[in-house]
Amino acid sequence: MKKLLLTIATTILLVMGLKAQTDLGLDNWTACQYATNLEDPNGWTSFNTANFALFGAMPQSVFKISNNTAFGTHAAMVETQKAPSSIQIPNPFRPFHNFDTIGLLCLGSIHTSPAPGMTFGQPISYWRPAQLTFSSKDSTMPGDSSYILAYLTKWNPTHLPFPKLDTIASGSFAESGNSSGWTSHTITMNYNSTSITPDSQQIFVSSSIYSRAGAKIGSKYYVDGFVWSGYNSTNDINGEKSSVNYFPNPALNEINFTSSVNANFIEVSDITGRMIGLYPMQNNKVKIQTELFTSGLYLYAVLNDKKEVVNRGKFEVSK
Repeated sequence: MKKLLLTIATTILLVMGLKAQTDLGLDNWTACQYATNLEDPNGWTSFNTANFALFGAMPQSVFKISNNTAFGTHAAMVETQKAPSSIQIPNPFRPFHNFDTIGLLCLGSIHTSPAPGMTFGQPISYWRPAQLTFSSKDSTMPGDSSYILAYLTKWNPTHLPFPKLDTIASGSFAESGNSSGWTSHTITMNYNSTSITPDSQQIFVSSSIYSRAGAKIGSKYYVDGFVWSGYNSTNDINGEKSSVNYFPNPALNEINFTSSVNANFIEVSDITGRMIGLYPMQNNKVKIQTELFTSGLYLYAVLNDKKEVVNRGKFEVSK
């Protein structure tokens, strides 16, 4: 029987081209590479792949949810299962211990060549997002807790003696207990670099604790609708004085923006911080169609060619 060795903390390879486009909303799913009777969300991986005789037939641990989702058509449910002895998963938080009881969903893929392992991460085109929002329902066993870790990273080819993946920002969230309905949460990203723009993202969803003993078989964690939003910049607003004119306000079917300084994009978010869209400007102007916007307040951020926020504000849509 082939032994699958998966190292969570030390794997720093980056997926730069998977067949299916990454879906943070968890609506689109694809059959697993080996356990083709099971599925994972596009761009994500789990130990569903290990539900295969060659790897020891680990029980299914990630499930596609089609009813009672928070957003869209599907959500994910991660359930803690017992890992077969053939699957060795070193726990970086407990030296000399393996993750023998685990439920994990993360951005990336499982590979078998040149050696079995897990590749974490997906490319990100969002510049320097300030926060990660998502919805969840928790159903953990007594004494257990679920968590989410988020990292923004950048490949450093000049690092010596070997290239490595640098962490630009990180954030985390944990909860425990039982909830019957979906709750929205926000992870604020803590940046340790004031100027570097990340080129990749890592998100880990676990249905059980990881830093100490106590993971319980049967703990369940439901997640849906991951969205990056906001913008982090050391030169936010103060770097360049500007004014922005916009009309009509309140808007009905469209709203027009004009910037007094060079501007490349306008980012629009709802009042909770969930990004609605990123709109390119031409000659410092843009017209945004709002027919599909619901009534309410919206936030905007104007970005220049250096990816700095030069103006912020809010507008209203009234139907």
